[in-house]
Amino acid sequence: MSPSRQLLPLLSSLGSSRWALTRTLRSDNPLDLNGELRGTATFTPIPNTADRDWVYSEEGEIPSSVSGGAAQVGLRWTKKYIWRDGDAGRISVWFVKIAPGPDEADYLFHNFDFADATIKPEVSSQGEEQGKETEEGKAELITPPTPPAITTTDAETTVLMARGNHLCINDMYRTAYAFRIQSETGEVLSWASRHVVRGPKKNQDIINRYERAA
Repeated sequence: MSPSRQLLPLLSSLGSSRWALTRTLRSDNPLDLNGELRGTATFTPIPNTADRDWVYSEEGEIPSSVSGGAAQVGLRWTKKYIWRDGDAGRISVWFVKIAPGPDEADYLFHNFDFADATIKPEVSSQGEEQGKETEEGKAELITPPTPPAITTTDAETTVLMARGNHLCINDMYRTAYAFRIQSETGEVLSWASRHVVRGPKKNQDIINRYERAA
């Protein structure tokens, strides 16, 4: 199956499940949240877009194990993006307008740059996914986490990788995705993402792993 055929059902497949989210936060800034969060995520199609636009919504609660100057145990956190299916399976991610009424796309976060569909994420000898750096300290390549393993099926799977970048004034956000899909159908079985933020006052590494919620 070609990569272009694999991409076609991606958003509708993501939207067919409720996802259990495990997020690991690491930052050099002690005021940022550090630790592990657990929550849920969903994809909901926006009406009258022919399933072209989907709202990604996540929510969870900050546990006592998370540290940081802004941490408030028991405080619920939420976040939304709009994922847009473009021509030939091209996907873009947008920030959501802060306004009353239905969710609408505001400005672009990044486009998916799909890599070789058969590539699997690299893992360092310490077992943690690593990005490669230039001598200047700017990330050349962000490697996504390995999506959660699937033990409920013997079907052949493929890990589909994608990357995207976003420059916010002086801060560079580099993102990498990995989708574990069933090779025969393109169905998403689990997935993962990684956001690395570098800037004058930022050095963050955020890893997300998603598996189907029970």
